[in-house]
Amino acid sequence: MSTLYRHDGLLECEVIKRRNRFAVSVRDLQGGEHLAHLTNSGRLLDLIYPGNTCICVPRVSARTTLRLIAAVSERGGVVLIDPAEQSRAFEEAAARGLIPWLDGWRIRRREVTVGESRIDFEIESVSGDTGFLEVKSAAMLGPGGAGSFPDCPTVRGQKHLATMRRLAAGCRSVLLFIVTHPEAESFAPSPSGDPVFARDLAPAAGDGLEVRAIKVCLERTGRMVLERPSLPCSLS
Repeated sequence: MSTLYRHDGLLECEVIKRRNRFAVSVRDLQGGEHLAHLTNSGRLLDLIYPGNTCICVPRVSARTTLRLIAAVSERGGVVLIDPAEQSRAFEEAAARGLIPWLDGWRIRRREVTVGESRIDFEIESVSGDTGFLEVKSAAMLGPGGAGSFPDCPTVRGQKHLATMRRLAAGCRSVLLFIVTHPEAESFAPSPSGDPVFARDLAPAAGDGLEVRAIKVCLERTGRMVLERPSLPCSLS
């Protein structure tokens, strides 16, 4: 387990209501009500519901004063749901050489356009080979204690999977699932969330797509931890 960084200014709140895909009404411990920005477009029904505890950070914008980055699970663990924080944690771990399956590779560029898709990272090996790495948030706890993705149909996810599968024919192509539920010990796709994505993942791996998972946890103290640099992946 490695500490990646510490997040200052965490604010525990109570969920009042999810107003739409990207906004949640919350109440702080002093009773003040806020509109919090949510960047995870999943349904998150097990985490974002009235009365549950969520964790926010300050945000300055015309409409929202907070950004909701995590929520507390039924057993009291913190589940990081913010994709930007997940990517930040992964980048820090990669830069510090904490990901064994990335030995000899580094992040070269972010947000790279490939065909009709925008891929999170272009990576480069010490010998000059180019590869691509796409990150997905696996915050849901699925059957058997597996961190899972997605929790709803995702046309964007299907598109990314198809692009990464094509890229695997000519270069290193990695689809990384960042598992953030503290109770998860593995990764598996969710057929109930998106049967098309779940169906296509194993054949894509058979065509050379590298499917990986890591486990990252946010503690209530603000400590961001790389708990496992590699998790078992069950694709069938």
